[in-house]
Amino acid sequence: MRNRNYILILVLTLNLISCGQNSFEKELNGKWFSPENDGFTRFYFYPDSLLLIEDNVLNAKWTANESKIEFDYISQISSQVSEKDSSKKILHYTLSKNNNLLSFKIKDSLKERNFNLVRAQNYFDFLSKTNNVAFKLPTDSLAQHISLNHQYGFKMFIGTYNGKTIIVSEFGNGIDSIKNDIIKFKQNLKPLDQFHQQKMESEIHFRIFADKSISDKKIEGILQKITQSDIKQAYRIYNSKNFYNFETLLGKRL
Repeated sequence: MRNRNYILILVLTLNLISCGQNSFEKELNGKWFSPENDGFTRFYFYPDSLLLIEDNVLNAKWTANESKIEFDYISQISSQVSEKDSSKKILHYTLSKNNNLLSFKIKDSLKERNFNLVRAQNYFDFLSKTNNVAFKLPTDSLAQHISLNHQYGFKMFIGTYNGKTIIVSEFGNGIDSIKNDIIKFKQNLKPLDQFHQQKMESEIHFRIFADKSISDKKIEGILQKITQSDIKQAYRIYNSKNFYNFETLLGKRL
């Protein structure tokens, strides 16, 4: 199955180097999501704190200058936090001209790597920006949390771009390429054994992020065009205020 890419594990093992301070923090304030792992890694910059989010939430004090971010996080593993549980780290960054893309360069003892963060209001806004599809999800009080593992959810987006309705897969391709995208998706899951192979076959499903102006009937018509795919389950995603735990989205089966 697909392995999560834990960026924070690398970030938090960096060695501390010295850093100056100035007023560049204001440009960084906001929520940032990693396109490298579907927004699993998140940095929430606030004037008084920085939240580093993957499986857990790390709360840090931070400062920045034009090219460096320094943060002092408190370990939440121990039951009693003490001074020795704190650790300071440095990240070298560049900010795009439109202030919506944050790029980092990380050096460890083995190699140098880069990772990016995209500014977004929430997870749905992040998906809209990274897939170039504008959509506003509908609300429904009967929508429930999808019980199937989110890693087996193949995302499709139905919205607008330049005033036209478009359909895009999570690989950035249109409906004519979705069958090939599903093959790639299943290959990326990499079942470890027969048990995980059967689990994938039973839980693989579409997650449809469609604008509220798109009817269920239209979505069902789109799915009928790709009936030869191996995916037999489809869920329409609905709006939720629970933007933090995006792995448990609200949906209804189509």
